[in-house]
Amino acid sequence: MSGLSSYLMSTLSRVGGLGGSSGIPDFPFVVGEKVATVWPWTIHAGTSTDGKHVSIFVFDKPRGTQYVGAAQNALRRMRTLRHPGVLRYMGGAETSDAIYIATERIVPLDLNDRNEELVRWGLFRIAEALRFVNEDCKLVHANVCKDAVFVTDAGEWRLGGLELMDAVGAERPVYREMGSVIPGYAGRMAPEIKVQGVQGTAALDGWGLAELISECYTTEMPLGLGALHAQLRNNNPKLRMTAHGFVEAAQRSGGILDTAFVRACRFLESVAVKDSHERAEFFAGLGAAAAEFPRMFAQRKMLPELLTLVEFGGADNGHSAVLASVVQIARDMDETEYSTVVAPAVVRLFASTDRALRFALLEHATALLHGMHDDVVVASVYPAFATGFGDAAPAIREATVKAALSMAPRVGSKTLNSDLIKHLVRAVADAEPGIRTNSLICIGKLCAKNGPGVTDTSLRYIVCPALLHALRDVFPPVRAAALAVSGACAMRWDAVDVARRVVPAISPLLVDGERPVRVAAVKAINVMVAHIEGHAREMPETVAKKMDKVGAQAEAVADLAANGWGGWAVSSLSSTISGAISLASSVSHSGARSESAGVRSEPAGVRSEPSGIRSEPSGLSEPPQVSQRPSTTINSPTAVSTSISSNAAVSQSAGGWEFNDDWGEDAADAW
Repeated sequence: MSGLSSYLMSTLSRVGGLGGSSGIPDFPFVVGEKVATVWPWTIHAGTSTDGKHVSIFVFDKPRGTQYVGAAQNALRRMRTLRHPGVLRYMGGAETSDAIYIATERIVPLDLNDRNEELVRWGLFRIAEALRFVNEDCKLVHANVCKDAVFVTDAGEWRLGGLELMDAVGAERPVYREMGSVIPGYAGRMAPEIKVQGVQGTAALDGWGLAELISECYTTEMPLGLGALHAQLRNNNPKLRMTAHGFVEAAQRSGGILDTAFVRACRFLESVAVKDSHERAEFFAGLGAAAAEFPRMFAQRKMLPELLTLVEFGGADNGHSAVLASVVQIARDMDETEYSTVVAPAVVRLFASTDRALRFALLEHATALLHGMHDDVVVASVYPAFATGFGDAAPAIREATVKAALSMAPRVGSKTLNSDLIKHLVRAVADAEPGIRTNSLICIGKLCAKNGPGVTDTSLRYIVCPALLHALRDVFPPVRAAALAVSGACAMRWDAVDVARRVVPAISPLLVDGERPVRVAAVKAINVMVAHIEGHAREMPETVAKKMDKVGAQAEAVADLAANGWGGWAVSSLSSTISGAISLASSVSHSGARSESAGVRSEPAGVRSEPSGIRSEPSGLSEPPQVSQRPSTTINSPTAVSTSISSNAAVSQSAGGWEFNDDWGEDAADAW
């Protein structure tokens, strides 16, 4: 029992099960849980010291002594091979008990869950990797099969299984020495391996490629692949097709690798050597084609390459087309992945000084910002975005104004009201009339009743003055836009402000020289009048304090006695109030004159005074003559001047003032 415990503790320590660290010298990776087994390795999840996810191949020497040489050969070859189609080596170590190889994160190839486009692209990558191994490195893989292929997170195939790799023409190649002990190798190895003295060539890996194709298509092969497969399986090495020959033949028109997806992948890998015309043509059609590509591959493989291309200038003047493809590919990404892959690149792109790139970013701002956290937008994107309002290029300023609608919901109410709305108001005075018009439209959408956070204070003290200024603009569309915005914002304005400030400014535009402006002015006025009428209906009948005659006299006596005024003033005040009431009830349309309670009535517009009162207390001066507009004026504590329009019909009832049917505008003003 103690021996078993010691063995388990040793194994756990090697794979990092205890203490969270592998404890392996010169191996800065933490070995995690086991995820798969592929001869002669067990594959574990792992992480590097900087937090990157990796896969770790672990070979346990005590359990496979006969395979130690093959595992050591794989470690040696992995350290020296670098190719996009070869499994990427990140670190390795060998101890007395085990061999460790850390690679990019992968899983073994699973042909039960596959995509046909990814299979074709995978065959291309494996064939290209074999071409590199055979022709550039002068090596023979000698073990090409399903178990030697691994798949990345993006769905790309990688060539691994380098345990039997050896030099072309080696006298005692590893594959011939170790082939007899490898499970299943005798049934798939090339015929020449069995013949002693025959040196291995690139044709040997052509046979292995045919074996991989057979495992991928167990029932029926696609059109055109069967003939190539037959050439790869030729028993004569001299007549057998190599991996290089397979790639060239499969890419011909109508070939197995002549598909839109494979062509797009190949173009992206060689985009640096393409001319500007080829790039423009490719990117123009990429957005529509990307919708048909395998989703995971497009998001994890193509998307990072496109973002890198835009960031470092590889898109020439096709930034808009490339970003359209980015938006198309990234639209279904979850928030976490978007924040990891796309958001950092978008932040860097907004900081660029390339105007063509900035214009393209502003065009696609809505889609690019949708998956980003609001705090990232406010802290990292908005400061660079706001510089566009003051850019020297009118196209950038206009695009920035249009993109403000996308930015506003992301920056929060504080930034919107303290900064963004002020930038838009300044744009109302821009030298370009188109920018002035668009800025007004943007302001109107932000300030509408259901807008995203423009406060009433900002609306009254920032937006309203800008609109009143825009109503006098020489460019008719600006005036029309200002009227439309005024109508949209009217219900949020104070009715008193609308009546006193806005309506008088709009009124001249009712007879503007441009018909669209007149139409917009009528619509705005109608909305505002309705708003004012609603407010007026809620107002009290009068703001004057209603008092009966006795109560008024008693209050006046008390006030005057307290202030030391003489008894004559009480009599005068009583006469004045009584005279005014009597006058209002006795005025007729014929203009007849009558006197009552010491008050002399005169035609409208002529000042009347109570009879018998010809002087005022010392120190009170004569007030100026009133205009002919109906009014009721108390000139002094002892004198009342009353003038009422002849067409006004006013009567007094027990409940207070009543207005008859012919109460007109002049009478309303008088009241």
